[in-house]
Amino acid sequence: MKKVSIILGCVFLFIFLSSCLNTLYPIFTEKDIVFKPELLGKWNNKEDVVQITSLAKESGIELPEKISAIKDKGYLITGDDEKYIVFLARIGKHLYFDYYPVGSEVQRKADEFYMQHMIKRHFSYRVDIINKDRFELSQLDGDFLENLINQKKIRIRHETNSDGSIIITAPTEELQQYILKYGDDPGAIQSEKSIFTKANINL
Repeated sequence: MKKVSIILGCVFLFIFLSSCLNTLYPIFTEKDIVFKPELLGKWNNKEDVVQITSLAKESGIELPEKISAIKDKGYLITGDDEKYIVFLARIGKHLYFDYYPVGSEVQRKADEFYMQHMIKRHFSYRVDIINKDRFELSQLDGDFLENLINQKKIRIRHETNSDGSIIITAPTEELQQYILKYGDDPGAIQSEKSIFTKANINL
C-alpha cells in the first residue's frame, strides 16, 4: 500500500504486507501527547471519509487500562465499520499519529481461538496541520527501517519471523530515538501525502 489514505485498511488488516511502519509498542509517552480540538469532525480526501471524535466521550469501547487513564487526550477515528484509537504526539519538531485498532464488529464476533493469534500493533504517521480545515498525513516507511536493520546500520530491538519478515519489538524510548534521527530523512517517510479537508457530508 502506497497511499496513506488507506489508513483504515492498513491498520486493520493485521496482515502486514505493506510498507507501513508497525510496532508492538507506541511511539509516545504521556508527556508527548498533544490534543488539538481542531482535528475533531468529519474529514475527507479523494478516497475516504473519516470522523474524528474525542476518545473521552466514547462509550461502549473496552480500553486497556493504560489507554483508559489518558483517554481525555486521545481520539477515536471511525470509517465504515472500522475504529481506531489514536493519539497525537510531538516528537522533536514534528507531530505524529499513533494508531491502534479497535476492531470491526465482524472481527469482534470472530472465533475466539482465531483472534488469540492476532497481534494488534501500532502504526505511525507524520501529521502536518496546515490550518483548521486541512491536514496532511505522511506514512512512516517500515521497509526503510527493515533495510537499515538488514544492513546492520541500526541497532533496534526486533524479532525475525521464519519468513524473514521483521517485527519491531523496541520500547517507546528506542522508537523515539529512531524517529528523532531519521524523521527528516526522505527515505524514512513515504513521499506521497494524503490530504484531508473538513467534510460537509455525512458518513
